[in-house]
Amino acid sequence: MHEQHFQDMDRSPGSVGDVLRLIRVSDTTSRSSIARSTGLAPSTASARVDALTALGLVRESGAEGSRGGRRARRLELVADAGFVAAADLGAHHVRIVLTDLAGRIVADTDALEHGTATVPVAAGPRASVAALWDRFVELARDSGLDTARFRGAAISVPAPVSYPGGSIATPSFEPSWHGAVLPELFAEHTDAPVLVENDANLIALAERPGPDRTGTLVAVKLGTRIGSGVLLDGRLHRGVSGAAGEISHTPVDGEAAIGCTCGVPDCLESVASGGAIVARLRAAGRQVSGTSDVLALAAQGDAVVLDELRRAGEHIGRVLSGIVNFCNPSEVVLAGAMSASSVLVATIRGELYRSCLPMVADALDVRASASPRDAGIRGATVLAIDEVLAPARIDELARAAAERSA
Repeated sequence: MHEQHFQDMDRSPGSVGDVLRLIRVSDTTSRSSIARSTGLAPSTASARVDALTALGLVRESGAEGSRGGRRARRLELVADAGFVAAADLGAHHVRIVLTDLAGRIVADTDALEHGTATVPVAAGPRASVAALWDRFVELARDSGLDTARFRGAAISVPAPVSYPGGSIATPSFEPSWHGAVLPELFAEHTDAPVLVENDANLIALAERPGPDRTGTLVAVKLGTRIGSGVLLDGRLHRGVSGAAGEISHTPVDGEAAIGCTCGVPDCLESVASGGAIVARLRAAGRQVSGTSDVLALAAQGDAVVLDELRRAGEHIGRVLSGIVNFCNPSEVVLAGAMSASSVLVATIRGELYRSCLPMVADALDVRASASPRDAGIRGATVLAIDEVLAPARIDELARAAAERSA
């Protein structure tokens, strides 16, 4: 199903899938507590649990604290009932992580020799998808996982992704990927759901605040390019076509240092991205090969580099202020390689507090991600698991199981 994610469908309160959702987000859940929280009759709540047990997704273990009478058995997700894959795909790298259904890492290419390999991005999306699938299978087998228990995957790409169709739009990392629909290509290898999502949107999912995973935040990826994702009440806001949060192609009052596929003169990405900073510093005679060199020179106190970072931060902060004023988030989270620059982060923070309405700024926390390098892959893991265990998907599985046993 490529037209709509199951997790984006409205859930049915008290359904089998909704009961699994309660078990996943609650610290202590029993049959009786499910009946109380959903309003279901105890017999109906037990029937929902039995259906999940039959699917191999839930088990009872231990006991909850007594409320008087016999102590209730605690329900928990069977985390090893399957595994998912998350991939962070770039022009020159790929990182793959396999996790169980609770999000615990089982295998990570960064920790293995597999991490030195890449996928043939320049050869086109079909060849890359075939290589990615081979990597999934190889990593699973090397980790002792049964590939029959593969449940699904999510792929992070540094480009806009149309919604709900799932096609990649104007990718700067490899123009030949424009219009590619990765889920359809993966369907040639597996029946399991495979989603593709913009990397900044996945960073927003990874930074989703609170134990109940609700809240409103804006996540910004600061790397060779610039991207942004918006989370409203705990859910990604993609907009009508999937372009919500694409601040990088907003025109700014600055001079472009690199070209951009968007066609907008002096867009934010061409003026203030890591790639633009590198190009401008090279023109000024600095020996920089990439963003890591920019960060190293900044750490040494290079005045020219620090000035470039401050100017970029002002541009980024001004563009962000419009989004922040509009959606009034609790947090702006900065990730990506350039978020390691304290000067850049401080300038963006200062510009936001200066440009936003006081009542917006007073409730706003602007921070760098605690793990900027892992944010995209963590978000892809969240997306994959939320899709695999989406209430609507579980409801379909339960209906199919009931029909087979009838």
